[in-house]
Amino acid sequence: MAEKQKPGVMLYFDLRPCLQRLTNEQRGVLFTAILDYAESGILPELVDVAVGVAWDFVKPRIDRDAEAYAGKVEKARAAINKRWATQANTDVNGGIRENTDEYGRIPTTTTSSTTTTTSTSNGVMPLDAAPPTTEKPKVKRFVPPTLDEVREYVRSRNSPVDAQEFIDFYESKGWVVGKAPMKDWKAACRNAEKWERWKKQPPAPAEKNYDVLGLLGVKM
Repeated sequence: MAEKQKPGVMLYFDLRPCLQRLTNEQRGVLFTAILDYAESGILPELVDVAVGVAWDFVKPRIDRDAEAYAGKVEKARAAINKRWATQANTDVNGGIRENTDEYGRIPTTTTSSTTTTTSTSNGVMPLDAAPPTTEKPKVKRFVPPTLDEVREYVRSRNSPVDAQEFIDFYESKGWVVGKAPMKDWKAACRNAEKWERWKKQPPAPAEKNYDVLGLLGVKM
């Protein structure tokens, strides 16, 4: 198989300071040198000192990118060869490996009047049974409630909980209960109804205006 030609060359933004020091003609010489070297490996003969300095800055990056590209090509080639090697072991007519059943297993069959089974490490499995699933059930991710959601829930329960204080409290704790992440904010809200802070305090006595009473001649 012929070696796949690299489709192009990468230019990086940090080359811009070098280019700003070159004239348009010098830039053309530099870009031609970059394309020739990246495509054919031809080292340029640069007479201009400024272009040569810019080239010394660019060349190591071209070499590094070419090496990385070659590694990707080799990895892809190895994967293709492995796939073809696997397919070479299949039966041409049925697409199933020899001495295997329709699931690619080497069966030890037991014939009965009802079904044909294949021995497994855990017992006997019917050939027409669906393969067991190993997918784990998805865990529902906790999403902190909005202020409106808490207000609506508190209103529906006629609860003494202050929605804003409830959110501020658990927001400051990182929405954890004890040391475990919170799973149900409604349950936490119901539990918060027992907090002492919601008990109504008696109103503070009105302050007396002692100056006015003194003017009226009232002794305290």
